[in-house]
Amino acid sequence: MSTQTQPSRSLEAVPDTRQCREWLQAVGLRFSMPRLKVVEALCVADEEQGVSARELHQQLCDAGEPLSLVSVRQVLRRMEDNGMVRATGRSRYRLVTPAQCPRSSSAA
Repeated sequence: MSTQTQPSRSLEAVPDTRQCREWLQAVGLRFSMPRLKVVEALCVADEEQGVSARELHQQLCDAGEPLSLVSVRQVLRRMEDNGMVRATGRSRYRLVTPAQCPRSSSAA
C-alpha cells in the first residue's frame, strides 16, 4: 500500500456511464456523449483550480474524443445553468458534487 497522497480526484473517481446519466437527470439534463465526456474530464480535473473550456477541449482531443471547442463550451454553459458545474472565475469550471446539484424539472 502506497503512502503517497493522491490527487483529490483520481481516475478511480471517474463515474461510470450509469452514474453520469443519473447526475445529468438529477439536474434536468438529458444524457449525451458530449456531456458524458465532459463530466469524465471534469472528474479528474484539479478541483481547486478548475479547468478552462480550452483545456478540457485539449484533454478530450488528446484522448481521441471528436468534440469541438464550441461543443465543449456549450456543454459547460448548459451544465452551469443547471447547477452541475460551477464557474470558478477566469472562465474556469469545476464539477459540483452530485449531492450539491439542485434538482430541476426541465430536461434540456
